Formats: sequence, C-alpha cells, structure tokens
Amino acid sequence: MPVDRLTSRMSRQFRAALGAAFALTLVAATAFGSGSAPSSPSRQAPPPSEMPPADQNQPPDSTKAKAARAELEQLYAKGYDEAQEAKKLKQDGKAGDAKKKFGKAIKKFEAAVDRDPAYYQAWNMLGYCSRNLGDLKRAFSAYEKCLSIKPDYDEAHEYLGEAYLQSGNLEKAKVELAWLRANESKEADELAEKIDEAVKKGSGDKKSEGGKESGSSSGEGAGSR
Repeated sequence: MPVDRLTSRMSRQFRAALGAAFALTLVAATAFGSGSAPSSPSRQAPPPSEMPPADQNQPPDSTKAKAARAELEQLYAKGYDEAQEAKKLKQDGKAGDAKKKFGKAIKKFEAAVDRDPAYYQAWNMLGYCSRNLGDLKRAFSAYEKCLSIKPDYDEAHEYLGEAYLQSGNLEKAKVELAWLRANESKEADELAEKIDEAVKKGSGDKKSEGGKESGSSSGEGAGSR
C-alpha cells in the first residue's frame, strides 16, 4: 500500500477517535450541568420514634399499675385477716361475733373482685366466707368463678370438696379429692380426712350435724392458707 494512502487512512481513524472522545466528553458535561447524572444509592434514615416523650409531671403507667395492685392486695389481706379472726371466734363458740366478722371479710373480697374480676384468690375466699355463713349457693358460685380463672388452684378444689360435703354430696366431694390426688396436691390429705369423717358418721348424722361439721372443716380449711 502506498505511503500516502496509509498516512491518509491513519489520519482519518485518528480524527474519528478524537471526534468520538470529544462527543462523549460533551455529553457527560451536559448531563452534569443539567443535574440529571445518577447518584449512588444511600440508606434511608430510620423513621422517628412514634413514642411520645415522657411526661415528667405524671408517673409511668407501670408505677400506677403497681400502686393499684398493692392497694388491691392490701384489701385482700385485710379481708383474709378478718376471715381468720372469724374462724377463731367460731371455734371459741362465739357464733354471733364470728358471723359479723365473716360479713366484714366478705365485703373486702367483694370489693377486691369488683376491682379485678380475675382475682381468683379473692373469689376463693369469698366462697369460703359464704360457706361459713351457710350460703352454699353463693359459695359454689364463687368457687366456680375462681376455678374458671385458675383451673389448677388446688385450694379452691379442696374448699369446693368441703362445700360438697356440707351439702351432703359425698360423691362430688370424692371427685375433688381425686383431682387433688392426681395433681399431687398437699390439700388432698385434708379433704380425705373430712371425707373419712363424713363416711364414718353416715348420711343421717351428716344431715343432723351438718352445721357442726361445716364449722370444723371450714376452719381447718382456712388455716391451710
């Protein structure tokens, strides 16, 4: 190939390459100047907290809840102490004074379950006091409420068994005893003792001495707490 033709061809290639480079530079400069150049991805800022700032003028809800619970437990404790006093008065033969004390205790437990319907211990003691006052209908209702909240509350099962004995229903009392034994409850021995006493006395004696038996079993039941 002649030298002049080779030189001419190289010159054309050089000019083409130079023109392409110039065009590319011009496009990039135009894009940068218009602000349309792509940017590198970046992480989004975390969303602001949705929790409102703490109010320094009011105690936290947890503190309020703890204070309310402490007050409720104090109410229960007062009712329990009155029930214990009533039990002692009954054992000492002071039936009238015992009745008044049981009545006062009932009011405490009623107030407790009004504030917290899930307070199963208060329902249990409401049943206990009602049973000692001879109100078996209310006692059964309170025990059922207690066990609907806490089905495995063994003390309520024991008290319920004593209520069945007081009503003369030995078979249902044995059902409660079977539950206590199946769950290896320490309350089982106490109910078993009451059932044995009822069996030895016989159905006739249970009917005639139901009040006396009720006082004995109820008193011992309360002392198990």
